[in-house]
Amino acid sequence: MVEKERIQLRGFHNTTDENGNVDGFEFFLRTGYYKGIWLSQFRVGDVIVDGEVFPKNTVIWNFYGIDYTPEELYDRMDIYWQVNDLAIVKLKKPGGLALGYHDVDVKIGWVCNYNSEPEKEYDGSGLGNAAGMFGGATNLRRMLLAR
Repeated sequence: MVEKERIQLRGFHNTTDENGNVDGFEFFLRTGYYKGIWLSQFRVGDVIVDGEVFPKNTVIWNFYGIDYTPEELYDRMDIYWQVNDLAIVKLKKPGGLALGYHDVDVKIGWVCNYNSEPEKEYDGSGLGNAAGMFGGATNLRRMLLAR
């Protein structure tokens, strides 16, 4: 079962490398569209945690067990992100995040296939000319990191 909010409370935790060192964190995200969306139409912007900006080109997106960079998503016309399936948003940060509360935001949007210049930036969101995903480009949520 998924929560109503796009950023899910479950799945928010620090990650470790192959040596057991904390090297980042991740969280779960659901699509904001009740029908789902093709990954080729999905656009990602920056992730902001407690005011620290993680540029979109440093974020890894995991759909159905496979990691993608934002650029790789543009070509995935064969993968449909279903409404109740969760993506994993992965970020590298040596030492991870401190335990406790964090304000997490991810900029996401979508484009129609007939939009021209899909990556032309208009507003500084990192989304190009993508529309905010059904309710706005921002998804700010206060999260508790417990591990």
